[in-house]
Amino acid sequence: MSIFDKIKEKPFLLSDSDVQWVKDTLAGMTEKQKIGQIFCLCAREGTEQEIEDTLQVMEPGGIMYRPFTAEQAVNFTAMLDKAMKIPMLISANLEKGGNGIVSEGTMLGSPTEIAATDDVKFAERLGTICGREGAAVGANWAFAPIIDIDYNFRNPITNTRTFGSDPERVKNFGRAYVENVQKYKLAASIKHFPGDGRDERDQHLVTSINDFSCEEWDQTYGAAYQACIDAGALTVMVGHIMQPAYIRHFNPEIKDEDMMPATLSPELMQGLLRDKLGFNGLICTDATSMAGFTIPMSREKAVPLSIASGADMFLFTKNLAEDFEFMCKGVEEGVITKERLDEAVVRVLALKAALDLNKPRTLPTLESALQVLGCEEHKQWAR
Repeated sequence: MSIFDKIKEKPFLLSDSDVQWVKDTLAGMTEKQKIGQIFCLCAREGTEQEIEDTLQVMEPGGIMYRPFTAEQAVNFTAMLDKAMKIPMLISANLEKGGNGIVSEGTMLGSPTEIAATDDVKFAERLGTICGREGAAVGANWAFAPIIDIDYNFRNPITNTRTFGSDPERVKNFGRAYVENVQKYKLAASIKHFPGDGRDERDQHLVTSINDFSCEEWDQTYGAAYQACIDAGALTVMVGHIMQPAYIRHFNPEIKDEDMMPATLSPELMQGLLRDKLGFNGLICTDATSMAGFTIPMSREKAVPLSIASGADMFLFTKNLAEDFEFMCKGVEEGVITKERLDEAVVRVLALKAALDLNKPRTLPTLESALQVLGCEEHKQWAR
């Protein structure tokens, strides 16, 4: 089955006209424009100068907003729409509520607080608030829900960012978030595959490890990922996390020293996520500025290898021009084949089409954004 046939299926479910837009857009791009599309950058200032500086190097496919004011977010969304030939994926860490993208956003509660209610309706409300308030300022991609499982209370990443230590609750609450946030044309990104919360390591400082057996993983993390995938999650964020049991399952001859975190592992991205779990959406790396990504090998090798191994989008850079050059060199030298590059770009474009970014749309205004951000229903839920 060709990639163009695949994007007609779940989770993209594109129409023939949407697929044609993807084909036409891909055909009209140079190789460097394609490479730009697989980068998702981090907005730092939200200014025209920032956009101009970026366009000197590449035209990226996506960008992440750190919390701005509503005015800054609305204005930057308008600037991006004007400056970019291809509409942008605009993401944010919408984990606790609309406060993940703007300071005026509603903070409903951390995932652990949501889970402590033992009532899935609060996960539904969390997805609704994140969807409504994110869309109100131009976002179309939620870097949430976190479906890690908090097995180790000493883990420095998971704790209050998870729906707790009960795999069934994590599965149910994660699925509820996915179903509700995507009603507002915000793609959910279930994270951090293959699952954090087992060890005491911090991906920001070192590659971490999920030490479950294949059977244990299937019954816990795997069940949560499968439920969210079945619910239609459009994207998966892959972490700098090893899963030795499944790496060896798909590659029995691999040496311990050759095992890679999921962001560099074809065994985990292709074998486990694509083939076993049947995920057909977009795979995005976690932030590649983390040491967990850069420790296994030189950055020059790791940047293109992440895409060659199965990721469709590369999150953040350490040096914009340098990382772009590493990616271009990887294509030139065949680390990333032309077919693999096109497949990644098609999934980026398919996500945009699934979110209706290829169609005429009304940009948010500050007035319309503040009206949503001041929604009394959201405030009541948060009380």
